[in-house]
Amino acid sequence: YEGPQFRQFSYSFRFWPRNKDEANRVQNIIKLFKYHMHPITDKAYYGRMFRIPSEFEIHYLCKDGVNDKLNKISRCALSDCEVTYNPDGNAKFFDEGNSPVSYQMDLTFKELEFMTKDKIRHGY
Repeated sequence: YEGPQFRQFSYSFRFWPRNKDEANRVQNIIKLFKYHMHPITDKAYYGRMFRIPSEFEIHYLCKDGVNDKLNKISRCALSDCEVTYNPDGNAKFFDEGNSPVSYQMDLTFKELEFMTKDKIRHGY
């Protein structure tokens, strides 16, 4: 045993836009996650310091709200965002705009606090 580790959670999403508008929406989703994954330079310190990236709250939902039968996830940061264009191996693009016809986005989130027995006792 070397001490507590931050838990990680990975999610994979596949997108198959049907037209240029949907392809633009998918690209905006990807850019949004990439934007919130990275730090910002602090202008007060002339760009020599970073401010932490965005924090995420992840909840598993069901039709009645939050699903309390699954583990809770504490505050977390997006530690990896991998995008595969045309993940099925076929290089296909829309004629208008040259956007790929399919995407796969793999996200990895890492919790920002260690789990303890007390937190596990409270559902985490």
